[in-house]
Amino acid sequence: MARADDAGLWLLDAAGPGSSWAVARLDRDDDGSFGVWQHGRRRLWDETEEAYLRWLGLTSPGRDRFGITVTSGGQQLWLDNPGNIVSRDGR
Repeated sequence: MARADDAGLWLLDAAGPGSSWAVARLDRDDDGSFGVWQHGRRRLWDETEEAYLRWLGLTSPGRDRFGITVTSGGQQLWLDNPGNIVSRDGR
């Protein structure tokens, strides 16, 4: 369980009803693990882990290689050029 003096990384999605949140402790528990708690419709920590693993799978490109295209129909995140889409509509 989190202690008052713990440092943590908070992720928040406050858009609309049923806001989602996640917090990950930045220091280890007594057993050497890191605590993670999340709540809401979106599993924000799970999404963060998935994004990190995808980034590693893309050979850890720098942020200067990413771009985003936003239209009335949604958004697309791309790598190196708009034809190389890596995510649509924030997923």
